Amino acid sequence: MQTECSAIAYDFPGSCGRRVVAHFDGDRMSSDGGAILVKQADDILGLSRRFAACFCDERHPGFIEYQVEDLVRQRIMGLALGYEDLNDHDALRHDLIFGLASDRLSGRRANCAALAGKSTLNRLERSGHKADRYCRIIADHEALAALFVTLFMDQHDRAPARIILDVDATDDRIHGHQEGRAFHGYYGHNCYLPLYVFCGDHLLSASLRTADRDPGKEALADISRIVKQIRNRWPRLRILIRGDSGFARDTLMTWCEDNHVDFLFGLAGNTRLYDRIDTLSTMVREEATSTGRAARGFASFDWITKDSWTRRRRVVAKAEWRHGNRYHRFIVTTLPQGTSEPRHLYEQIYCARGDMENRIKECQMDLFSDRTSSHTIRANQLRLWFSAAAYVLLTALQRLALGQTSLEKATCGTIRARLLKIATVVKISVRRIVLSMPDMFPCQHEFALAHARLRRLRQAV
Repeated sequence: MQTECSAIAYDFPGSCGRRVVAHFDGDRMSSDGGAILVKQADDILGLSRRFAACFCDERHPGFIEYQVEDLVRQRIMGLALGYEDLNDHDALRHDLIFGLASDRLSGRRANCAALAGKSTLNRLERSGHKADRYCRIIADHEALAALFVTLFMDQHDRAPARIILDVDATDDRIHGHQEGRAFHGYYGHNCYLPLYVFCGDHLLSASLRTADRDPGKEALADISRIVKQIRNRWPRLRILIRGDSGFARDTLMTWCEDNHVDFLFGLAGNTRLYDRIDTLSTMVREEATSTGRAARGFASFDWITKDSWTRRRRVVAKAEWRHGNRYHRFIVTTLPQGTSEPRHLYEQIYCARGDMENRIKECQMDLFSDRTSSHTIRANQLRLWFSAAAYVLLTALQRLALGQTSLEKATCGTIRARLLKIATVVKISVRRIVLSMPDMFPCQHEFALAHARLRRLRQAV
């Protein structure tokens, strides 16, 4: 990364009989040489271009230095490479690798840097409504929400026979006085409750919600929108919605049944349900007592609540005793008797939804989706989508270029640390731009394989 000249020398303890001194005088260097791979994935996916198309730019053409696509690509690339704060871009705007990733090595005007600074990017993130006379870059939130579903479908050559959509909410702790600030009793602090929808490792939706609203009831709007968009392209696709007990709401389940969408939700236990499996529970407890080991049994039956449900539904129960303690669990589903054995339904299908929590952790811990510190919900929602776009970009890089390598199942943070953070010297001549990377870089094989695969895919586009 290009830095200001400094005469300061940093002395360290000597080694091998020699003095050790450090200077920040490397000039045309960058710590993010692997960003060039991310750019290839972005070009193949068309992510930045399509994301930018969801904005309306009402700025005067004669005063525009940075196009919306330039700003969008810079912000997404920054998040993908670990720079969560806009303040970082006051230095990154001079980084030659970031310039290469944005096809901009110099500003169009003599007094402008190649890339935008924090103030310009802040105006992008805070894009408001058309009614705001001071806002000239306006985000179309409906188009942005639909884009992630479109990107998911575009990565399939043909319609799959069946997909499973995992839905879950998580806490996003807030520390200021942001719009929609509310206390959540379960988490014990003020937070937002963003709602995520994944299909495997594909992110389909990330909607910012306030903590004073039930995500189980709020999920219906997102799920109905996603299902409608998917079935417009794949009308015969079978869809299974999977979630924990917070989504076992009659309105959502009734909508699924009326629209031929299967569901599999956790169901909170109560006295009536425990009484219903009392015989099974007794048998399992006796087995656990006699063997000294954990024991479990399964049952399936039709069930209706006293007040909250409008129709009978299939419930699967797991009765388990361990160390003298009861661990009973219940799920409710539209999958009929005979098509799935209760044990398989619970252990192999329902429990697999736990992997979605790892994807949410990636978004929060590796791609900073919890940095929702703007004042308005609208701006924080846009921040959440930028983070989601960075997740989509890195998982696309993994899917397109890192199969059958040591990074095939790595998290976004591991991919960044091992493959993208490469100290690189940038040499620019009249005819060429040469990137000199360390010959002792440990992931040279993965880099070479990713380059070859991305080059082949880009030529086919």
